[in-house]
Amino acid sequence: MHINSLHITSFRNLPSGTVAFGNEVNIFYGKNGSGKTNLLEALFTLLLGRSQRGAPDAVILRNNETAYRLEGKIVVDKREYETAVAYQKGGRKKITVDSSTVRAADLFRRHSAVSTAPEDIEILHGGPSVRREFVNVYLSQASIAYLALLSDYQKALAQKNAFLKRSDNGAVNPFDDLIVAYGSEIILARREFINAITGPAAGFYEKIAGGHQLRISYKPSVRDTGETLDEIKSGFYKKLARYHDREMILQTSLVGPHRDEVEFFINEFPARAYGSQGELRTAALSLKMAVFAYLKKIRRTTPILLMDEIFAELDDSRQERLIEAFDSFGQLFLTTAAEIPKGLFENSHRYYIEDGNINAQ
Repeated sequence: MHINSLHITSFRNLPSGTVAFGNEVNIFYGKNGSGKTNLLEALFTLLLGRSQRGAPDAVILRNNETAYRLEGKIVVDKREYETAVAYQKGGRKKITVDSSTVRAADLFRRHSAVSTAPEDIEILHGGPSVRREFVNVYLSQASIAYLALLSDYQKALAQKNAFLKRSDNGAVNPFDDLIVAYGSEIILARREFINAITGPAAGFYEKIAGGHQLRISYKPSVRDTGETLDEIKSGFYKKLARYHDREMILQTSLVGPHRDEVEFFINEFPARAYGSQGELRTAALSLKMAVFAYLKKIRRTTPILLMDEIFAELDDSRQERLIEAFDSFGQLFLTTAAEIPKGLFENSHRYYIEDGNINAQ
């Protein structure tokens, strides 16, 4: 798949206009704060109906505007579709494909995109919720069934928490069966996802970092389980029983995928505590490249790759090894505030960004 063009209206600091893209490497360059990252965000939002930075739609609006609209021509399986994502302040987001209204979940079914940026080190260094969000965004692209499970689980979780806040101590929570049913399948899917990307991520890290090691470990909230779905459910019920009184006292759910953790180790040391900025940046890049390979295999199509300031905090040797990997990618969009590496300058489409204005070179 690839994006042929994008038309922007009132998105961040980007003025209204249309830009056409090449099918391979597209480089956005310019000073910091010029709008390069915003352009990547517009592309991700067009593809999946949401910001890769998790920004609310009201924040994405251009100053003093009441609505934004993104329109793009996207080629999927050799057919071009006209996709649009629009948001009206105070209203709901509207998504269309060839003028027909679709749900956000339909974009996850149609499109696949991987985004990497300097703030990705928060996946390794930040709180558990950042890591869960990372898993959810990319696993949802691999499996629409997972996206539906996640939605059902979040609804059941909200209902359970509401019940805990209004019930007397000792009451049996009527939503636990739903929490176990949806949550167990989420745990199983997350375990399979982490297992699938661990080896490739370690391989990318070793190549880019010159021999160093990266390891990933999934730590579900419900840990005392076996490998099968029934075994996970059994362990889930047992932990819920142990935490029943505590949940009643605190009036919140303490057991389930919303409490899961993913741990990263660099050379067998916890990345969160011991990783340098360069190591964390390299690990985050390797993680996203592994996700890219995973989605490419599962979806049987090449995802769009969006890379924001990927050369920041990487020395020359790591930059060169990273560029060598670009041959295996499809359409690539990347930003840089520094000089464009010679290995990328040729055979690329380049766009100079200044105060939000996009100028093809």
